[in-house]
Amino acid sequence: MELQEVCESLLDNADMSIDLSAYPKVTLNILVQGTVNDKFWKVVFECGQVVHMDAEFDDDSLNNDLFMVLEASVKETIKSKVTPAVQHRMDGLNDKDPVWKVHLYGSMSLTMVTTRFNWQLIELSEKEYEAAYA
Repeated sequence: MELQEVCESLLDNADMSIDLSAYPKVTLNILVQGTVNDKFWKVVFECGQVVHMDAEFDDDSLNNDLFMVLEASVKETIKSKVTPAVQHRMDGLNDKDPVWKVHLYGSMSLTMVTTRFNWQLIELSEKEYEAAYA
């Protein structure tokens, strides 16, 4: 499955935890609710060098470990197409070097710009899925 298809088909009803412990590396663990094609899924976004992050929370979501995701998108672009206020944080990059804009909307609206991005689609067993919600 391609990333755009994952965002459109799996991440329109999911739960996300965010790991900021190694900031500026940010890891998003996104658990797809229920089964898709009779399988349980988890999506991991690893944003290796976040240069901009903006987050807004619903009042109710601050009391939870998981944030609801209703929509997700990841767009690859180049440094020169990012706003000048963010470009100055990427002095080591050339104007044509790739950067990624990550946006998630739900109980937390999260927008990030990162200079390194990796993702994984992981199939979970029923026990792993249940343990994630325990």
